[in-house]
Amino acid sequence: MRKTAGFALCFLFWPAAAQPGPSFDCAKSTTPIEKAICADSKLAAADRELATVYGALLATLGGAAKDHLASDQVRWISYRDACAGDPDSCLPDRLQDRTDFLKQVSDGSYPFVSEHAIEQHRKVKNITFTVDARYPQFDGPSVDFSAVNRKFADDAAKGAAELNRNTGVVVGTEQEWLYEQSFTLLRPSANAVSVSVSSSIFAGGAHPNSGTEATLVDLRSGKALAPEDVFAPGEGWLKEMLRLVTADLQRQFKERPGFDNALEPATLGKLLKEPGHYLYKKEHLKLTFNNYEVGPYVNGQYVVEIPYGKLRPLMRANGPLSP
Repeated sequence: MRKTAGFALCFLFWPAAAQPGPSFDCAKSTTPIEKAICADSKLAAADRELATVYGALLATLGGAAKDHLASDQVRWISYRDACAGDPDSCLPDRLQDRTDFLKQVSDGSYPFVSEHAIEQHRKVKNITFTVDARYPQFDGPSVDFSAVNRKFADDAAKGAAELNRNTGVVVGTEQEWLYEQSFTLLRPSANAVSVSVSSSIFAGGAHPNSGTEATLVDLRSGKALAPEDVFAPGEGWLKEMLRLVTADLQRQFKERPGFDNALEPATLGKLLKEPGHYLYKKEHLKLTFNNYEVGPYVNGQYVVEIPYGKLRPLMRANGPLSP
């Protein structure tokens, strides 16, 4: 396992684009993960792409930002190398997820976000319990992100704890019970980062339970923002959101029937005050309603997308989404 940022930088500045193989010299590979990458052309290509994206981002940074990215890459390499026990099923996703993450933090000014994980694997009687939960940490040097970071870390820990509460269950067949969590970053403006956290837990039963929760983080204050922090004071924004979302869900219910009472103003209005539904993207707002919130499990999530052209008049002047 690599321990120093210096080695990570050397490893990932290899001229990946000029090689047919991975970003490193396979003749010198020593670890199980390196050997697995060298033995699989798809993994080699994924490793090479990751190295190229990392090198391109690092070349644009300096000072504290460059040091932060290098340290985070060392942390991620340890997470990658934990795939040694089952690289075929684990490694492709970790390489792709890291590449996606690096592309996300390349969008705009460097946001000083690092990638952390809770990883557990154990077997109790006939059940294998696996936790693979990724979550972000905001490390901006001049802003206090402690509250938002604590929430991200606590939510991941709660998911792992929920799975592990079932270790006393006895089943007659071999089963794998799993808690997975991943996240993506989006930059709706220079002053904010949208975080979308997706999680899924299976602890027996007919199906897993999954969901998505969004958080808008203000890079100026370090705080997680509610809808009323984005929209102008008063109830005007909520009335317009009720109108737009009700119309869209009514259209969706024609093909995927939902709960009729979910469209009642009091019920839907309560949901629309919850910040976890709001994923602010560059061009539009994406509202996600998870299983059971407005419709039955079998119909999955309901998504409503609203262009900012319809919402700009409702937003705060000089707010977090201001250009």
